[in-house]
Amino acid sequence: MENRWSDERAGSLDELGLLVYRSNLLGSDQTVVNRGGGNTSVKRRVVDFRGREVDVLTVKGTGYDLRTITGRGFADVVMEDILPLRAHNAMTDEAMVEYLSHCMIDPTAPRPSIETLLHGFLPAKHIDNTHADISGAIATSVRGEEIARRLFGKEMVWVPYIRPGFTMAKMTVDALDANPAARFVVLQKHGLITWADDARECYRRNVEFLDRGAAFVADEAK
Repeated sequence: MENRWSDERAGSLDELGLLVYRSNLLGSDQTVVNRGGGNTSVKRRVVDFRGREVDVLTVKGTGYDLRTITGRGFADVVMEDILPLRAHNAMTDEAMVEYLSHCMIDPTAPRPSIETLLHGFLPAKHIDNTHADISGAIATSVRGEEIARRLFGKEMVWVPYIRPGFTMAKMTVDALDANPAARFVVLQKHGLITWADDARECYRRNVEFLDRGAAFVADEAK
């Protein structure tokens, strides 16, 4: 994966602009993000309709393409409303979608990604979930967990397959709590999660994971 991040370009952008920029960079390479796939987020502060500053998760809206997404393709979801859900033991997709519809700063914004709680529960400021060819080759392999651990050791958390939604979010954040040294999450049969408190570093971790994975796949192909 070519690292195409430009400090000059990024330096003129606010937090939402950086999220759009990072999303477009990822989405423009379809070996990294399948058309219409993947989701990205940033945690930031905005002013609500009452004029109060609130902490929100700005997350990709369902159905938007990271390659072409603009700021209007993201939804702001109030963090104070998301975080208590982690204490729940279970939640259906329907209940989660209904709940999130009441947590949005702008009720006319796009419906938040089905993986909103995954982004919300993880404490990092910037989070990317991509479905690259290389991470997919590892995540869907019969030996996927063995390969991932061989490549990344304690830098990686492996999450067994489960459909995106509440339970996957809980499983992922619980696994990371138990492995604080991890820098990547591989979701079996799904893809890759990277995160950081800096937008450039979050993007760079995608590049790093895919470069290391690609070197392994090329070596195995020989």
